[in-house]
Amino acid sequence: MKKFFIFLFFILLNFNYLSALDVKEINYYKDNKAWLVNDNNLPIVAIKFAFKAGSGIDPIGKKGLASMTASLLDEGAGNYSAKEFKKILADNSITLNFNVSHDNFYIDLYTLKENLDLSFQLLDLALTKPTFKLEEINRVKGNIKLVLEQSYKDPDDIGARLFREILFKDHPYQYDTLGVSEDIDKIEKKDLESFLNNNLTIEKLFVAASGDIKEAELKKYLKKYFVKFDNKKKVNEIPTHKKNINSEIFLHKKDLRQSSILFAGKGISRNDPYFYSAYVMNYILGGGGFFSRLTTEVREKRGLVYSVYSYLYRYDKYNFFSGGAQTSNENVVKVIKIIKGELIKVKKKGVTEEELKNAKNYLINSYVLRLDSNNKVASMLLNTQMDGLNTDFFEKRNDYINSVSLEDIKKVASRILDENQIFFLVIGNPTDLKNANKI
Repeated sequence: MKKFFIFLFFILLNFNYLSALDVKEINYYKDNKAWLVNDNNLPIVAIKFAFKAGSGIDPIGKKGLASMTASLLDEGAGNYSAKEFKKILADNSITLNFNVSHDNFYIDLYTLKENLDLSFQLLDLALTKPTFKLEEINRVKGNIKLVLEQSYKDPDDIGARLFREILFKDHPYQYDTLGVSEDIDKIEKKDLESFLNNNLTIEKLFVAASGDIKEAELKKYLKKYFVKFDNKKKVNEIPTHKKNINSEIFLHKKDLRQSSILFAGKGISRNDPYFYSAYVMNYILGGGGFFSRLTTEVREKRGLVYSVYSYLYRYDKYNFFSGGAQTSNENVVKVIKIIKGELIKVKKKGVTEEELKNAKNYLINSYVLRLDSNNKVASMLLNTQMDGLNTDFFEKRNDYINSVSLEDIKKVASRILDENQIFFLVIGNPTDLKNANKI
């Protein structure tokens, strides 16, 4: 009985918290809007920015430009040297980070309320007056090349690189966000300056904030420091990727104790009416950790792996369903057959009522745990905004999940879990894998 009341309290907490998540949409310039959750319980502010300018727009011959630019923005700006810039951040408890994905150029700002003015001044200097000193450029280049060099030895990095080459051949997503070693030395100061001047435009900017900051304050800072990015320049676009996946097994032979297995197939877009059906289905299949079918069949019943998983992954220009596992070299074929078998079962027979109920309960009741800090709330606001959703999403999310039916899952499974459109990549030295394409 005690456990029941704890569970009931958790459900009510989830419902009340999401309902109370008062998301304000602030129009700060032309059609540009920022999302804000005001929370003055602590004098802390988290602000997340994203420009649509990730590594996918790196020019041919200079792969790694976006990432290198991000790495250098806190290495000196205005009249501050790299050491001075970082010291003033540290002395004032300001966190300012720049990083890129294939699609986006991210900025994370986390500060005490009293240091908001200084935080935005430093952010502005980094974006508009970075020093890009040769010694810092060369040091960062050295660090990047070292990481890339090590990635060619690490099995996980090798698998990730080969996976992208198979899935994204001849597309910008094929490359690591850090770039390729042979291009790094070709990147010059003028390239870094050109990237900032030409690709960070307000038309492609998303902003989300959470913490002790009011609507008027956020609007003031955004107008003061970001209107200048209305440069009306055409930002490079990442082309749409079209990939027809075939049922193949690829092998990269490497002398390892265990083989790593990766697989991928057709995905689903965020605005697809069956997205939440796919979301729930994936949790049941391989996204639910110890409670997923793949873990039950491959690990718990047969003891063939330590972990096995699946997930839905979305780039701006391509969506895919993927997963992976690690197993001993002699069990690779066995594990692949079980994974395939479970995909086919869900596709043909769907899932049970109990599986659906448990998945819904978890996905609904665990969501609030992802919103337990200003940083996490700001991140969630940013991602939701970039998904093209409205501020009322947080009120409606649970209803979207609850509306998923057994029939919905069967329909979406027939689209995604097609054994004829899923490839497997094995990195290792399997003893039982004969019919594979060597790469």
